[in-house]
Amino acid sequence: MTWILYYILFQLVVILLFWFISKKKDGRYKQTKGKPLDGFEPTKEVSIDPVTGRKSRVYMHPETGERVYIEE
Repeated sequence: MTWILYYILFQLVVILLFWFISKKKDGRYKQTKGKPLDGFEPTKEVSIDPVTGRKSRVYMHPETGERVYIEE
C-alpha cells in the first residue's frame, strides 16, 4: 500500500519539475515593463488583453530574433 503513495509522490515531483523547467525555458512569457532594452526595435505588433485592457507592444532584436513584450 505504501508503494502506491511513493509512486504518486514521485509522479507529482516529476510533473512539477517539468512545469518549472517549461516556465523557465518558454520565451513567449517574457514580458517586461518600462523602457525597451538596448538593441531592441519596436514592431507594428500590438496586442490588447481582452480581460484587463492592457496594451503590449512587441520589440525585436534584429540580430538574434529575440522578441520581448513591453506593456505600454
